[in-house]
Amino acid sequence: MSSVEATGEAGAAAAAASLENATRRLRTVLDAPEAGEAGPAGVSAWRAALDEELCDRLIDLAAARAWAADQAAEQDPAADVLRGCALWAVETDTARVLAMTGTDRSATDADVPDGTARAAVATHGQVAALVTALAAAEVYDGVRDRLRTALGPCPAGRAAAAWEIAESALSGLGTTRDEWVGADPAHTAAGGWVLVDRIGRLALAVALLSAAPAYPDEQAETCVNAARRYTWNHLRQPPPEAATAVHVLRTAELVDWIAGSASAERRGV
Repeated sequence: MSSVEATGEAGAAAAAASLENATRRLRTVLDAPEAGEAGPAGVSAWRAALDEELCDRLIDLAAARAWAADQAAEQDPAADVLRGCALWAVETDTARVLAMTGTDRSATDADVPDGTARAAVATHGQVAALVTALAAAEVYDGVRDRLRTALGPCPAGRAAAAWEIAESALSGLGTTRDEWVGADPAHTAAGGWVLVDRIGRLALAVALLSAAPAYPDEQAETCVNAARRYTWNHLRQPPPEAATAVHVLRTAELVDWIAGSASAERRGV
């Protein structure tokens, strides 16, 4: 199995379970008495802001659950990459929630000074593998075709708003296709996380939107509301554009300049 092939239903279920555990921990932290003591006394807006943040993280969890429940045992390059992108998005959400609770490093890295650095390197390696696979036209187009089929026609009612945002995001993958397909991964991988994130978020949004009709009326409406908010949170940005050789060069120049300036400040130059 290649580095971009996910582990099917088991991998999806495990990723969703990790996000669920992290989100449960976040709820415990925010509901603790000391959380109230940390905020300004008597300021209801502070609590409302926390509740909004928690709601958004729970919506991410709902999307992960819907996606994990919808995984089929398909094994072809496009299906593997699509699953890999969605897994990356779920794992990113898990890392974000854990960071909010002050537990942003895995237990295996807890006593290793460079544990966080190694985790960051592994994450970028995952992105590079996915972007390299997406450089093949049959994989990129296969991913888009699968998303298009899963999204289906525009639904009636309030679900249409979520569908329209998802459809626009999916169309954007066609707009910037030539920047990714056939391009040199040595350049495109520099900003490849935006493409991986967009594909992953589309897979999760489509799964959440598609899950709504299976619920009783009142729960279906709540699921639609979650899909509307998920697409609003994650899919409204412009289409993901690939990095170029010039971009990579400018990145290196910026790193040298900023790191050099910081070093000079520390030396008092």
